[in-house]
Amino acid sequence: MTLPTPGAVLTSLLNTITSVPAPATSPNTAPSNPLSRLPPAIRPLLATLHVLYPTLLLPALDLLDRSLVTRVLPERAVQGETAETAENEAAAFYLVRSAAATSKRNAYAATLSAPYIVHLDAWNCSCANFAYEAFPSSVDGDEDILGAGTDVDGPAHEEAVEWRFGGMSSDGRDSGAAVPCCKHLLASLLAERWKVLRSHAVERRVSRTEMAGMVAEI
Repeated sequence: MTLPTPGAVLTSLLNTITSVPAPATSPNTAPSNPLSRLPPAIRPLLATLHVLYPTLLLPALDLLDRSLVTRVLPERAVQGETAETAENEAAAFYLVRSAAATSKRNAYAATLSAPYIVHLDAWNCSCANFAYEAFPSSVDGDEDILGAGTDVDGPAHEEAVEWRFGGMSSDGRDSGAAVPCCKHLLASLLAERWKVLRSHAVERRVSRTEMAGMVAEI
């Protein structure tokens, strides 16, 4: 029996988790953690994700809970955009800050670092931890980075590609390679794919010029 690749397992797991709709709320309901109101059937799936990424899931959820994740989108070209269209619009990239919090008299004082930029399609984060995960010291420098069968000079394929964990990265497509990840990337992915956590990301619409400036500053 052929076992699924790490990327296929994570793709299936994330697709199942993010298919769970946001819990229903009433106007009289006080805001609370949406994860606490999820159906019991989804909790083992989150536990599985925690087992696969034991050092990333809780820190990623903490970043969302502290509103340290910014979802950057281009300015609307057409006014009067429907709510459904805006909700399904993909972010251009994410800006994520890390916070080192220390408890002082039951309050949290957080020291914010410079933001990291996350590109989900390219599967990349500008933080050092992701670089260590993506390029471990055990990997041979002469290894085929592009992967077998890559056609560098071939025509670009413009047809829609089904989403998968790892984006356009070739990591995780074979049976032995893991999919590199970091807490910033995982937090951005959960905000982008799961409507339950989408409201915890700060949305910011900017012009192309502003967007270029934001990327240049990172």
